[in-house]
Amino acid sequence: MRECKTPNVPTFSALRKKQVSMTRDVDIKTEHHTSALGNHFYMNHPGKLLALDWANPLVRPFIHVYPEVSGPIAEFWQAEKWTSEINLDELSPMWTDWQNKYTSHRHFYVNELAQQRNGTYVVPVRWVTVNNVVHADVHDVDLVEHGPQNTIFEIKTGGFHRIPADTLESNYLDLQISHSIEFTEYSPQYQMPHPLRVKAKGRPMFRLRVMPWSDNVSGNVSKQYNAHTNMYITNLNLPHQKLAQEYFVRFASTSPHASSSEQFVALGGDFIAGVWHEAYDCQLEQEILFEAIPHVLPADNPQQSESASHIGMGGNLGCRRDLGGGTKEHQETDEGYHAVYNPGEPRTKEGTIQVIRWQIWTACLGIQKPLDATYSQTGVKDKIAQFWIQKLLDMAKNRCSVELGDRKTCDPRLNNSALKGDARIAVKNEISHKIQEELWDWVVRQPPDSFAKLGEQDPARQDLHPGDHYNILLQTRGIDPHRDTPGEILHTYLLGNDKYIWHDTTMGWDDRKEDLFASRLAASCIRGLSTPPPRPRYVVKYKNLLVGKHFKMLQQLGLWIFTWCACNFFLLFFVLKHSIHQKDINILIANVLDIWGLIDPQRILVKGKLHVFSHLPEDIHRFGPAILYATEIFECWNAVFRLCSIFSNHLSPSRDIAVTLADMERFKHVVSGGWWKNSDGVYTRAGSLVRSFLTSNKQLQRRLGWAERSHLEIGTHSALIKFIWAHDVWSTGTVKLQSSAKRGSKKWTDMVEALPVSEPEGTTGNSSWILRKYVVAQSGDMCKDGFWIFFRKTEEVMFAFNAQHDCVTCRCSTAAVPVIQERIVTNRTELQTKHSSEQIFIVNMHGLHNAHLIRDVLPCSLTEPIPYLQDRIASHARFAAQLRQTGPAKRAETKAKTQATRIRNKSNKAAMVSAQAKRQEEEEHNNGDSDEDQDEMNNTAMDLD
Repeated sequence: MRECKTPNVPTFSALRKKQVSMTRDVDIKTEHHTSALGNHFYMNHPGKLLALDWANPLVRPFIHVYPEVSGPIAEFWQAEKWTSEINLDELSPMWTDWQNKYTSHRHFYVNELAQQRNGTYVVPVRWVTVNNVVHADVHDVDLVEHGPQNTIFEIKTGGFHRIPADTLESNYLDLQISHSIEFTEYSPQYQMPHPLRVKAKGRPMFRLRVMPWSDNVSGNVSKQYNAHTNMYITNLNLPHQKLAQEYFVRFASTSPHASSSEQFVALGGDFIAGVWHEAYDCQLEQEILFEAIPHVLPADNPQQSESASHIGMGGNLGCRRDLGGGTKEHQETDEGYHAVYNPGEPRTKEGTIQVIRWQIWTACLGIQKPLDATYSQTGVKDKIAQFWIQKLLDMAKNRCSVELGDRKTCDPRLNNSALKGDARIAVKNEISHKIQEELWDWVVRQPPDSFAKLGEQDPARQDLHPGDHYNILLQTRGIDPHRDTPGEILHTYLLGNDKYIWHDTTMGWDDRKEDLFASRLAASCIRGLSTPPPRPRYVVKYKNLLVGKHFKMLQQLGLWIFTWCACNFFLLFFVLKHSIHQKDINILIANVLDIWGLIDPQRILVKGKLHVFSHLPEDIHRFGPAILYATEIFECWNAVFRLCSIFSNHLSPSRDIAVTLADMERFKHVVSGGWWKNSDGVYTRAGSLVRSFLTSNKQLQRRLGWAERSHLEIGTHSALIKFIWAHDVWSTGTVKLQSSAKRGSKKWTDMVEALPVSEPEGTTGNSSWILRKYVVAQSGDMCKDGFWIFFRKTEEVMFAFNAQHDCVTCRCSTAAVPVIQERIVTNRTELQTKHSSEQIFIVNMHGLHNAHLIRDVLPCSLTEPIPYLQDRIASHARFAAQLRQTGPAKRAETKAKTQATRIRNKSNKAAMVSAQAKRQEEEEHNNGDSDEDQDEMNNTAMDLD
C-alpha cells in the first residue's frame, strides 16, 4: 500500500494490535479444553458465536423465535419435533408487544397469571405463531374469591386453547400490585412470578435451537489425507434460505487428535440448562438473554453411528435407529428379511446407557469374549467407553495374573492343594468379583481432574459420568442421538443409492457405450434446472471417481438415457416445501427398496444406507423436508477450513485454526454492521463506509458466502411466449433489453405461432413487439430465450420448468462428428445426438428445481406414485428364498477362504520364525568366528612383541 502511495497506512504491528483488540471487544474467545481421554484442543464456543446473530442487522430480522403451527412445513420450526415434542421449558419463555414501545416493557411469561383486555384471566403455557402472528396457548382461570386483601383463582386443567398474544393486557406483576394472589389446591402449582424473571432483570429471554455438525475432514488440498475432526454449528431459528449460505456456518473446533465425542463434551457446556448467554439485540435495541439447545445431528452415516454410540454395519443390529436385524440366518427367513424393509423397535438412550454400563462392568473382569459378543448382538459400541474398556481389560488381566495365576503372589487359599472342585471355583469367583469392584471404583473416579470438580454429595462420584466415561449426547437435553440423526441426502442418497445405481449401470461399459452415453447426455436440455453443464466426456472418463454434484446431475437427467424412473422420482420428496402425503412417501420408499430387491436381494442386508430410507417418513414428519438437514453446505465450507489449515503454524493446528476463524467471525461481524460492546461498556458499530463494504462489494460477498436475494419485479406472461418479447409501452415487470444489434420487432401472430394465446388488451394486430433478454417469473426464475414456463393467460409468468425432447418417439439419430481441439477441427470423431424436427417434449419430473410447483399445478393423477410391487410380503419371501440358497454357500466359501488364509498366515509365520532363528544362528556362528580371529590376531601381536 505504501508503494502505491496510499496515505496514512498503519504499521503491520499496529494492524495486528488493532485486530487483537477488536476480537477481544467483539468477545469471541478461543478456549482450551482437555478431554477425558487426555487429548487437547481449542474451541470457539457456540454461546459467543450465536450472540453475534442477535447483534447483526443482516441476520436479526430473520430470527424466528416461536414455533409456527400453521401453513405448510418448510422450516424446522414448523415440523413436529419443534411444535409438539420438545418440552415446554425448552421454548422461549416470554413475549411482549415489541411493536408498541409504550408497552414493550410489560413482559408476559409462561406459567404466570395474566389478564386479557376483556377482563378474563389465563395462564399461558407456550407462545406460538399462526400465520406469522404470535399467539398463546393458555389455560383458562376462574376467579373464585375476590376479597379486600387477597384474590383466589383456580386454574382449569382440562386442556388449553389458543388466543392472540396481543389480547393480553396485564401481566402477573401488574395484578400483584393491588392484591395478594392465591390459587386453590386443585390448581397446578406454578411458581409465580416465573423464576426466570429474577435472572432476566427486565431483559427479554429467548431460546435458540442449534444444529451441530461434525465429520472427519482432511486439512490438505492435496490427495494426501491429513485427518482432522471438525465441529460446526448453525442457528436453526434462521430460515433455510439463509442457512444454505456459507455465511451462516459457524466454526466451533477442530482437532487431529480429539474425536467428535470428545469435542461434543466441550460443546455441550453451552447447552446446559440454566446457562444463559448475553447478547445485544440490534432490532430491539437492548440487551437480551438466550439459551442454546441442540435440535438435530445431521452427518454422514458413520459419524451418526458414532454420535449414537453405535457400532455401524459391523454388528448384527446394523441400524443406529432401531433394534432390527439379527444374524444372517435370521435375516434370510421370510419374517426376518421382510423386517429389514421397515423400521424396527426404536432404540432408547436409557437402553444404550445400560448396555455401556454392562460393558464397562464386564471389562473389569478382564474377559474380552463377552464384550465382542455384546458389540455384535446389541450394536452398542461407544467411542469414549472403548478407551476405558481397553484400560480396564489390561488392568484386570494383570490383576488376575497376579492374584489368580502366580503361586508366589496369589491368594494363599489357592495354594492349598486340598481346595478343589466347587470350593476352589467359589474362591476364584470371590477374588474375581473383588477385582471387578475395585476396578469399577477406580474407573468412576476417572479422569481425576473431572472427578475432583464434583461435589462430595454428587451421585456422579459413585457412578459413570456422561462425557467422562461415555457419549455425552446420550444425556444432553434436546437431543436423542438415536432419533435425531436423520437420513442425510448427500451421503445416503447421492453418494449411496445414486452411486449404487450408477456403478451397476456402467459396470462393464466399453468405449462405444461410453461414447453413446456421452452423446445422449450432451443432447439433454438443462434449461429450467439448477445444475451446471454436465460435462459428459469427463463423466464417462472418470465414471468411478464422481462426487455428489455429478450424481445430482445424473439423477435429474439419467431417466432420459436409462430406465431409472422409480428410484429417481423418489428424490423429489427431499425438496418439496409443502405438506407431503404420508402415503406417497411410503410408496416411493417401498418402490426404491423393492427394486433393489429385484436387482440384488442381498443388497439391503449389506448396504445400511438402503435401510435408512425406511426411517425417512419419521424424519420428514419430525424435522421437515430432508433438504433442511442436508450437509452439503458444511462440505462446501470445508474449503475455508482447509485454507486455514494450510496456512496454520502446523505446531498447534487446533488453536491456530480456531483463532484464525475467530478473527474471520469478527471481521464478518464488523463489515456486516454488527454491534459490540466496547471497552467503555457502550454498544457501538463500525462507520457507514465500513458497513457498506459488504453490501457493495461482490467479491467480499462471495468470499464470505453471503448472497442477497435479488429484488426483481415479476414480469407478465406476455413478455415471454416461446421467444422473449415485450411491447415497448405495455410491458410490466422486470425485463431486460437485448443488445441493439439483436433487437427487432415482430407481429403478435408471428411470435406465438400456433400457441392458443390471445393478444393482450390495449394492443392491436399491428402492434410491434421488441425482443428482450429475460423476464422474471413469480418464482424468481430468470426466464430466457428457449425456457419452458407455466403461466396463466391473464396473469403473470408462474415458474420455469425442464422438459426433454422425446428422442425415442421421434427417433433421434446419432452420428460421428469431428472433434474440435484448440478451435481446430481434428481427424478424430465422436458421437453426437441430433434431435429430429418433430416437436414432442416430456415434462421432466425428476428435476429438482421447482419440483413442488410442478406438483401443485399438474393433476394428482399424473404425479402420484404407483406401487411397483402389488404384494410386497410375497415378493420379499421370494427374495428371502433366493438368499437361503445363495447365502449359506457364500458364507461357506468365505469361511473356507478365511481358514485357508489363516493356515497360510500361520505357515508363513512359522517359516518367518524359522528363518529368523536360522539367521540368528548364523550371526552367532559368525560372531564366534570373529572372536577366534580376534584371539589369533592378539596372539600374533604378542609374538611380535
